[in-house]
Amino acid sequence: MKKEKKWTSSLLAVSLIAGGILPYNVMAAEVKADSATPFVQSQPIKTAKISREEALRIAQTVISIPAGYRNDQVELENNKAIGRTLWHLSWNLGQPGDDYGHINILIDAQDGTILGMDRWSRDMERRNVLPGKIDTANLLTEAKAFVSKHYGAYANELKFDETSLDSFKRGVSGMENTLVFTRQHDGIPVFDQGVRFTYDKRGKLQRLEFNWHNKLQFESNKGIKSEAEILQSVERDLELELAYLPNGSRPGGKIALAYAPKLKTSNDTYSVIPNFIIDAKTGKQLSMVDGKELTSASGLKSVLSTSPTSPPANMHLNEAGAIEKVKELGLVDKSLEIQQRSYREETSPYERKIWELFWQSKDGSDKHIYVSLDAQTGELISLNRYDTRYGMKMEKPEQVKVNVTAQQAEKTAEAFVRKVLPGRLSNLYTMEASPNYFGTDTNKIMSYDVSFVRKENGIRVVGEGATVTVDAETGEIVNYNMNWSKSELPDIGTIISPEQAKKKIMSLLKAELGYYTFPPFFSLSADQIRKAKPVYQISIKTKGQTDDAGLSYLDAKTGEWKSDGIQKINDSTQPVTDIAGHPLQKELQEMVDANLLEVKDGKVNPDQKLTRGELLKVFYIAARQPYDYYNPQQDSFFSDVKEESEYRQAAEWALQNRLLSREDKMLRPNEPATREFLAELIVRGLGYDKLAAKEGVFESKFKDEAAIQKRGNAALVTRLHIMEANSKGEFEPARQVTKAEAAVAIYRYLQTKELFAD
Repeated sequence: MKKEKKWTSSLLAVSLIAGGILPYNVMAAEVKADSATPFVQSQPIKTAKISREEALRIAQTVISIPAGYRNDQVELENNKAIGRTLWHLSWNLGQPGDDYGHINILIDAQDGTILGMDRWSRDMERRNVLPGKIDTANLLTEAKAFVSKHYGAYANELKFDETSLDSFKRGVSGMENTLVFTRQHDGIPVFDQGVRFTYDKRGKLQRLEFNWHNKLQFESNKGIKSEAEILQSVERDLELELAYLPNGSRPGGKIALAYAPKLKTSNDTYSVIPNFIIDAKTGKQLSMVDGKELTSASGLKSVLSTSPTSPPANMHLNEAGAIEKVKELGLVDKSLEIQQRSYREETSPYERKIWELFWQSKDGSDKHIYVSLDAQTGELISLNRYDTRYGMKMEKPEQVKVNVTAQQAEKTAEAFVRKVLPGRLSNLYTMEASPNYFGTDTNKIMSYDVSFVRKENGIRVVGEGATVTVDAETGEIVNYNMNWSKSELPDIGTIISPEQAKKKIMSLLKAELGYYTFPPFFSLSADQIRKAKPVYQISIKTKGQTDDAGLSYLDAKTGEWKSDGIQKINDSTQPVTDIAGHPLQKELQEMVDANLLEVKDGKVNPDQKLTRGELLKVFYIAARQPYDYYNPQQDSFFSDVKEESEYRQAAEWALQNRLLSREDKMLRPNEPATREFLAELIVRGLGYDKLAAKEGVFESKFKDEAAIQKRGNAALVTRLHIMEANSKGEFEPARQVTKAEAAVAIYRYLQTKELFAD
């Protein structure tokens, strides 16, 4: 899934191509670089104007390295893929454990520009989900001063993006606190160009990214259409189709039925929400890879077989049978010898038995082939073929040769799929080959990706099928992957119409004008001209439409926007209508703003009395944890929580996080959620359940003390002001909680837990 194009590839691309991933941050008590630090030179380097000592000095003028961090790498690299000579600097703290951490900095060796800085530490993993109390005004002042000092030559073309302040208002996991300064040309932003600051919830700088190409050739912006005109053209041209949306981590591994834009490129095979670019002058959709106009002819081609096919019966392949099958498929030759073989059985994302085999060249060269094979069907799951030619091309792009056309690559890939997946052909549809360029040079094609999309009952299965990568020089298959879930497909039944779906989608679309460069993946060398075209980027305007719960999608049955798992998407543009004047209005609004409380049809329903299952669901949503906490194939722990229950995910999560005890085999999800049950969840979540159970540790003085079974829990939650006694001094342990008081108690619990973590 691709989110918005902005910033999706900047520092990551630089880091990957440059030989490493920059972890996350920078700042803190200065320490001098160890003079004994080894100097690594990865390849012949053109003269670096910035010396090793100067690079370290620049790094330490902007970063205060914490005491205890040791400078363990200073590497100079001439990276042709991004056209820069780079200094890689890194510091590490201790060994993996409670105090483990590292800091990485990337500096241009020719002009001293700070290209990126990033820090990660074990302490970062202890952070919670609540929005931090950050002085954004002060951070913005510091960021502006930083830009002026270190990027002064670019400052006149940089404009602060006011909308980036919204990220500080939300507590959604995965939504970063960022301040963005976007490059402008004629008052129009340039996507993926500028400076981006990312902070943790304490306001500490986590990451800095600088992306800029000095030789952009801007196409004239005269004659561009308005946002309204573009949205009209999108509505006219947007074609929706039903799609099965698999999710191995959804309770029971169930597949949803969604409406999604009709496929036009292989890059969209995982997409279920509109996210594309439109030519600002013509109103036509463009390919994100090379900027070519997509026509009605783009998309899926014909099925590989019009005759029904079915996967082979269980073959029960042993090791010898698996090796023989690989040879039978012609994947290895006599120049290779097998080095490793392993067998495993897995249940996630679904049950299957796999042989993994590894061959290497007998002559000791770096040629190798990795294969994984389904032991039951004998079908090829994955293939990776590597030799030194690829590395040589990355090192010397002048050696990149294109001897294979896209059409030839498609034929090669199709023949390969027919050989390795003969039992799937009636469900596979070919897509147009997508070129993989060297950097952004469209004349240097490294390989082609050819996707084969799975359809069932004429309906696309999102993200499933097979992908084949064909070398553009040799025509050899260098990579292959097959993904095919075994979950039961839902009945179509009653669904909303395509017209209704389009209306719902269009009501949430936005079109942002900006200059876009093609292809978008990597920076160019400083002396290479890159064309920038005015486009509109189309995306969902609902804040938080994607988060750690996965993709959002339009449910074809209910017409609701949903997230994979049980977590819902709140439309922040819609005001909450039923909490005004409520005694807990302030706290409820804070939770809504942080996207920690579900809003449906503009309502929170604060006075709704909760069942035990509903309370766990509110708790789980507020915790904003990743949703794959259990294997979807495993049986539910609780005998009264069925596979299809809407509470199963929350129950399994609560169990694994100790909020629920393993001594209780029944959840009783439909019984009232009492205040005593809520207090027990909170105390167990804080990790004080054993201490609270000790008599006399937390004394209670409630008027209804005799009615409380676990007095220590009640005493602790009231002493911490997470829950309160009533005006009569009663805890009311048996009273059923409302959604409002439960949500607020959970919010206070999260705040308390964060204090304990500090």
